[in-house]
Amino acid sequence: MKTLTIILLTVFFTTSLEAQETAIRKARTFTYFNRTEAGFSFGVGNFKTDIFNGVQRTIKNNEIVISFQTINGIAYHGRVGIGVGIGVEKWQHGLFFPVFGQLYYDVKPRDNTFFGQVSLGSSIGTRDSTTFYHQGDGGLFFQAGIGYKMKVYKRLRFYYEVFYKYQSIFSSYTNTVTTDSTKVEYLYDYKVPQHFVGFKIGISFY
Repeated sequence: MKTLTIILLTVFFTTSLEAQETAIRKARTFTYFNRTEAGFSFGVGNFKTDIFNGVQRTIKNNEIVISFQTINGIAYHGRVGIGVGIGVEKWQHGLFFPVFGQLYYDVKPRDNTFFGQVSLGSSIGTRDSTTFYHQGDGGLFFQAGIGYKMKVYKRLRFYYEVFYKYQSIFSSYTNTVTTDSTKVEYLYDYKVPQHFVGFKIGISFY
């Protein structure tokens, strides 16, 4: 009987403390949060190659990207958050370091809920040259995703997400056109828009 009483009291106090902690957290207007995530994405759609002797081709975006990033920011009532993130992305043909701002929103004010996020920023880095295009530098990127998060322990959450990403690449190159009597060089400055879809998992703390 004494053992049963101790067990019941332990369960009662543990539940009460967790409920008080949840109530205190929800009562705070602004809280700090950290989101750390790893992802995998692959290219979709097509893009145009460089111009060689007046000819430009269209090829499939076959890039595969592995990414890791972390975001720190402020959440309003633990439901709407805005933060700043930095990451690293290993492409098949390049390496980029994205710097961005992110806004996320929980669909319901619960520990387990669906959420949405949008990110906007710029990637620092280089895409290597191939037989189809010259070396390029990272530019503007945009990302939007939806996912589901669940409580793991107190202020720790696990989440998974599917997302779409747009990444622009800037480059310039010289193309030489040779005829029987002349040789003319043309300088091209261009932007390549590339599109991706992917999946990521992560943990969040707030």
